[in-house]
Formats: sequence, C-alpha cells, structure tokens
Amino acid sequence: MTDAAYYRSWRAAHPEYRARQNRLRHERRRRNGRGDRRREYAKRASRAAPQLTPLFPDIKRGASVAFWDEELQADLRQEAVLAALEGRDPAEAVRAYAVREWSWHRSTNAYLDRG
Repeated sequence: MTDAAYYRSWRAAHPEYRARQNRLRHERRRRNGRGDRRREYAKRASRAAPQLTPLFPDIKRGASVAFWDEELQADLRQEAVLAALEGRDPAEAVRAYAVREWSWHRSTNAYLDRG
C-alpha cells in the first residue's frame, strides 16, 4: 500500500500537476464563487474561548497560602476553559473543582494545625 510520502514525492516530481490543479480550482471559484459564508463564520466565532473574570479576590496571607491561592486561580481558569471546550457549564465545573480543592485544603490544614 502506498503512503503519503509516495504522493508527496510524486507531486514534487510533477510540478505541472499542482499548477493544473491550482488553475482548475481558481477557475471553479471564479465561476461558482464561494457563496454566502456568514453561517460558517458565525459558527467559527461561537467557538471562541470565553472571557474569564477573576473568580475570587486575591488573598494575601502567608507565603505558602498565597502561592496555593494563585495556583488555585490558574487551575480554576483552566477548568472553566476546558469545560467550555467540552460543552459543559463553565460555572458549574469551576464550582465543583473549587469544592474539591477547598475540602482537601481544609482537611490538610486541619491536620497540620493539630500537630
């Protein structure tokens, strides 16, 4: 079975083939035009990433907590974008992720405070 490399090398050896295909495509577009592209452009624009606002105010406590909060902010933004790309509700995805992270953080800090 032939592979893509075979066809690439064949087209490189026959530049007149590419010129003929380009000429035919240009003639077809001149003759038929590209039609109304508004629906295609609207579909492409609807897939744009949503603008995200800060989810929580900046918390400046101890250095390790501030670092953790900054990392959480970045993770929540990434979760919102991922949910939007997957077609899920970004607000619900962020809320669920934040609940998981805060519960882990609370239990870890409670353990550390006891020791």
